[in-house]
Amino acid sequence: MWSYLAHRLFQALVTTVVTAIAVFIMVRIAPGDPIEVLLGDMASAEEIARGREAYGLDQPILVQLGIYLMKAATLDFGRSITQGIPVHELVLSRVGPSVLLGIVTILLTIIIAIPLGILCALYRDRPVDKVTSGGAFVALSLPDFWLGIVLILIFARQLHWLPSSGGSGLALILPVVTLALPLAAVNLRLMRNETIGVLKAPYVTLARARGLKLSDILKRHVLRNAVIPVLTIGGVQFGHLLGGAAVIESVFGWPGVGQLLIRSIATRDYPVVQGCIILMTVMVVVVNLLVDLAYRFIDPRFRSG
Repeated sequence: MWSYLAHRLFQALVTTVVTAIAVFIMVRIAPGDPIEVLLGDMASAEEIARGREAYGLDQPILVQLGIYLMKAATLDFGRSITQGIPVHELVLSRVGPSVLLGIVTILLTIIIAIPLGILCALYRDRPVDKVTSGGAFVALSLPDFWLGIVLILIFARQLHWLPSSGGSGLALILPVVTLALPLAAVNLRLMRNETIGVLKAPYVTLARARGLKLSDILKRHVLRNAVIPVLTIGGVQFGHLLGGAAVIESVFGWPGVGQLLIRSIATRDYPVVQGCIILMTVMVVVVNLLVDLAYRFIDPRFRSG
């Protein structure tokens, strides 16, 4: 286990470094100049040149990359060009809301998908299965941002039940529902198909022949085996929530890392863009490592891998 953990941590380090290098290069070859955005259209060429020199943007890109990697090794990711705040302080202040949004969304996804997936498998091709699967297909077909806008119009503007923006409390409900419905639809269909396959397995047939209760069969045999693919896709989905939820965070004014990333891209704030993406990479790697460890806890067959 320890050798496996060390190997995965080394992979995580390599992934983070490669991501940092790729993001550093891409943001600098993208159109736009952060100093011109910061100083405005009325700035003279001399002022722009002084600004670029102050932030080291006048150096060759490989020199800039070397300086950045050496500082990043000491957890110094520079300062925001537009706000003058250290990047680590600015980004870490947004971690809590993003993690809260992601965790609550995943929990709601699991609460919806696993029971309904098992129910659809048990009553395959019956009305409950057809209605639930049809609803999942509709939820999966709706664009996230469109669904979010519709929920705002209904529950915030028309009914006045929930706030349309904010960073805590009831403001969490609408973005969570917006993100959870499509993810739950994917997991529901996956859980249904996996449960149907497990129910046909010989060991389940044997358990039924021995007279075990259906609840015991589901708990001991079906759930432990059918949930493994859901865990796999759950790790990927959590990564999607950290990166892909940026649009939803902007729609609902949720003060997370994604919203900060979009604003920083718009203002060409290179250090903050790099800090946001590196943090997202680290969080995704950690989540996938935890999922792999969960495999070993749930299914002994993975412990020898």
